[in-house]
Amino acid sequence: MDANLSLFNQINSLSYWFLIESNYKSSVVFDAEKDTFFIKIKKGKHNLYSYHIAHFSKKNKQFLHFELKAIVSSLLHIKDIIMSKRNASA
Repeated sequence: MDANLSLFNQINSLSYWFLIESNYKSSVVFDAEKDTFFIKIKKGKHNLYSYHIAHFSKKNKQFLHFELKAIVSSLLHIKDIIMSKRNASA
């Protein structure tokens, strides 16, 4: 579970980066009552990325790890695009 915790930290750090360092908005919701995890990245009114994991606590740990890694990869890709655009306009 330590690897998954590390991925959660990365997701939260990247979400914070979007809020502070860009004009993108992020929301991360971990709902223990509904047993779900949800992340969304928006620019203005447009959804750029969203991912929902249902039955979170019942997921196979390896599959959950795969899903969390995919989320981190997607967020890093969006961040790279933002940074590339920022560097190109500088």
